[in-house]
Amino acid sequence: MKRLRSRGLAYVLVLTMTGCAIARPYVPQGGHATISRGHPILPVDVVGNVFGLLSKVLFLSWKLDNHAISPTTEAYLTRYLDSPNNMTEGTHFSLNEYAPGRALSRLVNNHKVAWPYRLLLGFPVTLIFDVILPGRLFAGFLGGDSYNPFTDTVSIYSDLPSVALHEAGHAHDMNQRCYKGTYAAIRLIPFVDLYQEFEATDEALRYLVETGDHKEEIAAYKILYPAYGSYVGSYIFPPIGTLGGIVIGHIAGRSTAWEKTKLYTRSEAAAQPLDSSSLPREKREKPVESKPN
Repeated sequence: MKRLRSRGLAYVLVLTMTGCAIARPYVPQGGHATISRGHPILPVDVVGNVFGLLSKVLFLSWKLDNHAISPTTEAYLTRYLDSPNNMTEGTHFSLNEYAPGRALSRLVNNHKVAWPYRLLLGFPVTLIFDVILPGRLFAGFLGGDSYNPFTDTVSIYSDLPSVALHEAGHAHDMNQRCYKGTYAAIRLIPFVDLYQEFEATDEALRYLVETGDHKEEIAAYKILYPAYGSYVGSYIFPPIGTLGGIVIGHIAGRSTAWEKTKLYTRSEAAAQPLDSSSLPREKREKPVESKPN
């Protein structure tokens, strides 16, 4: 998820999609060894929430960058990983963690991306955003929920299923590409990020629609649309354009959510069995059968 930032910083963050962790034995839901969770550290999480205040206000969600991922959000992620159509094999999912050693180890051993890309682009990005300025503390201020293609790691700091699915959508998108390093690097080219963000958002919404989760689908429009709007707006006089993109995204997201709510309400009403008590009296009363003479 992109946050309000300068264009120069965006070009650095564009390659990151940070990951972090804290070492602690953890048995993830569903037995997924690819999911790990950091132990709550109250002072760190409180400061992290303060750093995330701007993103909370801009995207109208207190759960954004709140550093407290609930079992519900993790369960959404687990079910997505269990779904047959996702392509996230080998991707690690880190929930509110700081693990610089693991990040550097995955950078070295991630053979999905050719070593020149990992050395020239992946190393400085991982060093800065996974080691020196980790999202475990700075999410919402520098970066946030993200996917790092060079370490093949999704990092989640928000208690929002739609955001977790969006970042998993980045991993899905990356893992189906033949030349993954090139696909990560071309994000530096203007407007390429719009395509990649669209693919990730589309994957998250596709999954929610296909699973019939109307409640979370409607909630997703309200957060993913303004997030995408921030990318579009950042190309037009940032930060004013970025703010404008977020506002337009809020309008579009809530409009779509309202239309979808009406659609699903009508569909559910049509699927309900007809209640005879709601019919006019003449239609409820059975006609008197005439007796033969």
